[in-house]
Amino acid sequence: MTNLEEKVLEIISWGDDYEETPTECFENIMSSFNGSKDQLKGVLGSLLKKQLILEGEYPNGLTSYHLNNQ
Repeated sequence: MTNLEEKVLEIISWGDDYEETPTECFENIMSSFNGSKDQLKGVLGSLLKKQLILEGEYPNGLTSYHLNNQ
């Protein structure tokens, strides 16, 4: 796992629990991430491929990213 992947997982872990899983939206991750939007999109894509996070949707329609606790 890369340093950026570890940092993004850490940022998501700080998020509010949604359905008993730490969850954050892209904008909140971006506000704590030290990189560009394109870098963050790449890191999130990599984490999704590695099945370390899951993508979902908040009731308000925003995309959410959940730690995969399985």
